[in-house]
Amino acid sequence: MKINVKLLFAAVLVIPLYLTFVVLHTDMAQAADDAYDVKVPESKLAEVKVLKNAITPNEKSLSEAKAIFTGKGTCFNCHGENGRGDGELASSFEPPPRNFTIPGWQKVRTDGEIFYVITNGTESGMPGFGDMLTDEEKWSLVNYVREFGKSKSLASKK
Repeated sequence: MKINVKLLFAAVLVIPLYLTFVVLHTDMAQAADDAYDVKVPESKLAEVKVLKNAITPNEKSLSEAKAIFTGKGTCFNCHGENGRGDGELASSFEPPPRNFTIPGWQKVRTDGEIFYVITNGTESGMPGFGDMLTDEEKWSLVNYVREFGKSKSLASKK
């Protein structure tokens, strides 16, 4: 009788929990992979990676970039005020907007790649701001996006 109780316990509780874990783990692994996707076309990647940001990240330039992020650039609508990809419009995109707070993403993306995406947009829904923002504003936004990856920064303050 004890064997039957153990089998029943396994069938009713352990197996569904295990299957739930496997499904969730697969979804989380896919989400983690999406978080690192390169958004620059392969044909442009080498050229874009070497671009250098000439704007020094200081209080003035970051403050101006924050104003663009939350205003003229409308970035916060998708990326959220704290850069987590959880803005008001985020749920309408698949994959969701980039979460700038992921340290690993911050390490693998170059300033040139971020600048390119701000300028040209992506195939997954982000519009390009090439005509709307000056190069100086876009480079300032690159610095501001970098701030989301830091624990104590202008970007993390409301």
